[in-house]
Amino acid sequence: MDKLQGGTRTAMTGNVKIEQMELRELQERADRYQSIFANSTLGIFQSSLDGRFLMANPAFARILGYDDPEDLKKSIQDIERQFYHEPGRRSEILAAIEGREGVSKFETELSRKDGSLITCSMSIRAIVDSGGRITHLDGFIEDVTEAKLREKKLRERSDELTKENLRLRSVFKDRYRFGEIIGKSALMQEVYENIIKAAGSEAAVTLYGESGTGKELVARAIHELSKRAGREFVPVNCGAIPENLLEREFFGHKKGAFTGAATDSSGLLDRAHGGTLFLDEIGELRLDMQVKLLRAIDGGTYFPVGDSRSRRSDFRLVSATNHNLRDLVKSGRMREDFFFRIDIVPIDLPPLRDRREDIPLLIDHYLGKFTGTENPSLLPGWVLESLYKYDYPGNVRELQNILRRYLAIKKLDFIVRDQPGPDSSEQEGSLAEKLKAREKEIIENCLVRNRWHRGRTAASLGIDRKSLYTRMKQHGLDLPKLGRNSTT
Repeated sequence: MDKLQGGTRTAMTGNVKIEQMELRELQERADRYQSIFANSTLGIFQSSLDGRFLMANPAFARILGYDDPEDLKKSIQDIERQFYHEPGRRSEILAAIEGREGVSKFETELSRKDGSLITCSMSIRAIVDSGGRITHLDGFIEDVTEAKLREKKLRERSDELTKENLRLRSVFKDRYRFGEIIGKSALMQEVYENIIKAAGSEAAVTLYGESGTGKELVARAIHELSKRAGREFVPVNCGAIPENLLEREFFGHKKGAFTGAATDSSGLLDRAHGGTLFLDEIGELRLDMQVKLLRAIDGGTYFPVGDSRSRRSDFRLVSATNHNLRDLVKSGRMREDFFFRIDIVPIDLPPLRDRREDIPLLIDHYLGKFTGTENPSLLPGWVLESLYKYDYPGNVRELQNILRRYLAIKKLDFIVRDQPGPDSSEQEGSLAEKLKAREKEIIENCLVRNRWHRGRTAASLGIDRKSLYTRMKQHGLDLPKLGRNSTT
């Protein structure tokens, strides 16, 4: 009997210990859930079917602008009227979740304590008893007001860009010219399309094309169609600025920075503030200037020569080159980081020989421009045929110069001399005259290929600059007369 009683006592003691362990586990689990409930950044609540809050966590109260959960529960006695901004919204949500298993998600406007509105994402579950009746609702809310505002602004910006794109497309649709850009060919239509895209963004643009293909004209078109059109377009020929003047030309200088610096001077970046900086022949920039320009392109800041204080310039960059910039990077003549910063939107400009259908349009345009008449006299058939068949290594600029010479002396003058003519009399002349004409042709064509840069032309011909200048004067190849109005 004593053994039986002892065993019963032992069993009872064991049951008590098990119950105590279970209670501790339950308490620990309850503490964990309470910690999650209290510290969650999501708003958590329970509400009754008659429209009162039964429970709420601190985050829920903060989202709605209340001091604490008790303040919220006391203040909101009618969820339908005091919590939801739209009348009938709670009834709609109840109807939507009734009979639906799992969590239902909604997005709605809620009223805060101060009367302001917020947009919240809500997840609600209906809790049912054993009889299938809804006893209360469990829910989570997250404030998505700022996210919705950002989404709205992005949508509005997208709509604006779409409208602007359509407007620009209507400007260029089926057009054969825009300003000085002439062409109806498929290649030029593609150029127009790229101009539209570039004008609608702020990204850096690089224009690729042979000399004389109109890179500056395209750069100006991008500027004039962009939101910077009201500010200055600043063209810079990077190959024409002496190396010792590059930094002060771009960044300006302070008084006393060097001998002769009597006053402060602004630079090209100052002029381009708010507008567009066009860097032609960008492949000619020295590596050290690439580093300094890269800083200005990335952050807008730069240091004038002799100044320890930085300046800022908000400019849009458009570059142009007749080189393959990737090859310059491989050869070490261009920094890779500089290349990737300027070559965001590349645009290829076709040579004139690849768009011959545009030649008649260009001839009509420039004849009218050079003669000052809207309906200039038609050229003879053999002239038009010759102009159409020629390959134009100097592109549109060379066509301009050929037309100027023809209007002046009624004679076609090409790099290749086997063009047809009205008779053989034009080929007559003494040996000295032919040699003189040939020398003029060689010098002028070399000038065209080098974009009238005398230093590079002299080097290509194997003569010094003084000899080149003398021969240019002898042949009437005066740079201001022939080069001033040429396109880039």
